[in-house]
Amino acid sequence: MSIVKTVLGMLLSIMLISANADENKEQSHIPGNNNAIVIHGYTLPPAPDPAINNATLLGIDSNNNGVRDDVEIWILKKYKDKHPIYTEIAMQDARNIKKVFEDPNNAVEDFSAILSAGHCASYYRVCSENNSSIHIKSDLVGRSYEKIVFNTEARKEAYAQFSSHLSGGTYTMPWCSELKEFCDFNTTKFEQLP
Repeated sequence: MSIVKTVLGMLLSIMLISANADENKEQSHIPGNNNAIVIHGYTLPPAPDPAINNATLLGIDSNNNGVRDDVEIWILKKYKDKHPIYTEIAMQDARNIKKVFEDPNNAVEDFSAILSAGHCASYYRVCSENNSSIHIKSDLVGRSYEKIVFNTEARKEAYAQFSSHLSGGTYTMPWCSELKEFCDFNTTKFEQLP
């Protein structure tokens, strides 16, 4: 009888250990159970090693979303307590500003795309008062953003080269009725938020 109890006890222990292992295995695959921080639908990327990130113009984009990780971290933390549209517009700007680093010589061709986030922001800052439930009351990007984006001499030089190609050009500002079209994300989902 004691041998049967011992064997049953061992089997029960093995089953419990196995069940606990399966439970732990399932929990590790539960979304959000990996300590990831999600802000406005974006998972905060890990902070990149500055030496590696700053060794090239494009830097590190570990999640391949078109935004350098250090810039994305800055944006997500800066606008975490604001309406989600702030994050979307800033991320659009960061995706587009990357064109400066990809080829500064294409400034004239890329200029419209680079300005698109600014046009989108202008709609919500200047033109939206009577047309939308969202009204941005402040500039989205500024000096602190520029210090993050253009944080190395090589990146500043690329921007200076880009800007020099635009010298002497004539550029127009779209009408209010056209500005919202420059947003590269679904704006209607945000306009329905409280």
